[in-house]
Amino acid sequence: MSLAFDSAARIADGAALDSICKTPDGASRALDTIFRIRPAVGPTLTFARNDVQGQLYALGKLDMAEMEFSLPSHMILMFPDGISRGCEWSSNDEAGRLSVVAPNAIIFNPAKEYLFLRKRKSQAQCRMLLLTIPPTTLGRGLPDINFNQQIGLDDPIICQALVAIQQEIESPGPNSASYVDSLLVLLLNRLIRCASNLAVPLVRPKYAKGGLAHWRLKQALQLLESDSNKAPLLSQIAEAINLHPTSFCRAFKQSTGVPPHRYLLVHRTNQAKKMMGDRNLTLTQIALDCGFTSSSQFSAAFKRIVGVPPRAFRRAL
Repeated sequence: MSLAFDSAARIADGAALDSICKTPDGASRALDTIFRIRPAVGPTLTFARNDVQGQLYALGKLDMAEMEFSLPSHMILMFPDGISRGCEWSSNDEAGRLSVVAPNAIIFNPAKEYLFLRKRKSQAQCRMLLLTIPPTTLGRGLPDINFNQQIGLDDPIICQALVAIQQEIESPGPNSASYVDSLLVLLLNRLIRCASNLAVPLVRPKYAKGGLAHWRLKQALQLLESDSNKAPLLSQIAEAINLHPTSFCRAFKQSTGVPPHRYLLVHRTNQAKKMMGDRNLTLTQIALDCGFTSSSQFSAAFKRIVGVPPRAFRRAL
């Protein structure tokens, strides 16, 4: 059995999201349901597997976009490319702003919870992976489970599973259906451990207003990205922007959704992915040029972030 991949046209006939119908203003509504993306854009690819349904969207780099959700299903959003100029968000009882959305940033929105996002104009195309999971599927057999909204869910296992699912949507490989089934089992079990009342300790990032000032964030990112051969010490970055290292780490995560070390790893991995198109470069050369100390460290970090080893990723190019 193969994955049910399809084009954006399938959305209109109800194949992608149950109980959602199009309205004249471009929104998707039903009882207790909101699904709106403005300007209106349909998914480039969709899939359905074991009650989990997903769509991959591409938002234009020069477009501002507003997204509003309140669904009967749990929802996961991942932004593979990040959002270079950040976004604003609000829920039923909280609101905040991320000055930069790091690549592979994740948002989890439980069933019937409200979520609003406003994407600013960005310097590059912004892809968005959206998965919906029925409550009867997530937490089956756990009657007392409750899920918590997570803005900036920072879990490497969930990130790895979502990245691998995204790649399988874009380019299905051998035995694709079984592979995605195993990824979904991992994803669902990990969500129970990270985003529910059964998590120990309960993981729910708290976002204070502000985070880093724009000039501080810009300078911190420049320092993190400037030298591919040597990672700056957190104390050096904090000193450069007149903050205590602890305050800097906390504010950086509030502004970007991920800690500084994670941001640097993702940045270097993205640089490596771009360099892999040059077949004259060996993977060891790429690893060293991107700031990794060895090919083994590069391979481990790459697989943790991308979901597959560097050699497998390069073969698929």
